[in-house]
Parts: sequence; structure tokens; C-alpha cells
Amino acid sequence: MSYIKNTLLSDEKILYFTRPHWIIFFQPLLWIFIGSTSFIVLKWNAYLGFLPIIYGIFSAVSSLISYYFSEYGITDKRVLIKTGLVRRKSFEIFLKRIEGVYIDQSILGRIFDYGIVVISGIGGSKDFFPYIPTPLKFRSKVQELIASNISTIA
Repeated sequence: MSYIKNTLLSDEKILYFTRPHWIIFFQPLLWIFIGSTSFIVLKWNAYLGFLPIIYGIFSAVSSLISYYFSEYGITDKRVLIKTGLVRRKSFEIFLKRIEGVYIDQSILGRIFDYGIVVISGIGGSKDFFPYIPTPLKFRSKVQELIASNISTIA
């Protein structure tokens, strides 16, 4: 079962859920392609062709683990993020404790719509989360919920 579903508080609902962007598979596939091309087309030494393929396979397995065991969610009360399988990193912050949500997008990030989301909490804490798909949507959802919670308190 999902980490986010297991850690929900009473009367808490998941409003946004996503996993890392598919771009994390680009590098492993590129290495497999380079190895295959050098092995088949360029007729390099067999060892030189297999090295990029082996590296690409290990990178692909690592990316699959990262993809399936990373979760990014927004509930009506908190932002929850969990990454990793063996070495787990989890981040949970109540909406009322968030000071800002920053987006860092490269040119490729703008083209393929992914980026780094930085969540700044009260007290100066900053947590970075890479490869978030549609980061502007993520930020606007958090800001919308913060604004709605402030208006219900006032």
C-alpha cells in the first residue's frame, strides 16, 4: 500500500498525487542505445559495446526503483513526499507551516514540464525534490490550499 495512504490523518483526503517524471528513464535508455549502436553498427570491440549497455541496465533498474518507490502528494492538510526504497527520505509539512514553494526548471524541464520543487518552511528549512512533473500545477495546488485554509481561519 502507498506510503501516503498509510500516513493519512483522520478526515484527511488526498487532493494531488504523482510520481517522478518519466525523464528519469532518459539517461539509462540513452546508455543502452549508445552501447547497442557501438556494438552493432560501429562493430567496436565487444567489451566496449557491452559496458554502456550494462551501465544502462543498472541505471534503468535504479530509475525503476526510484519511480515506483517515490510518491509526491498533497492533502487538504499537508504536503507529503517520500523517496527511496532502502534509503528512504520522507518529508511531511502542514500547509500552515509552509512559507513558500519555489520552482527550478531548466530548459529541458520547461520543454518536458518537470522541475525541482523547493518547499520552504517556517524557521528557514528548505527541502529540494527533483523531477516533479508539472511543478507549476504542484505549486498552485499548494498555494490554493494555503489560501483556502487561511480564509477559513480568518
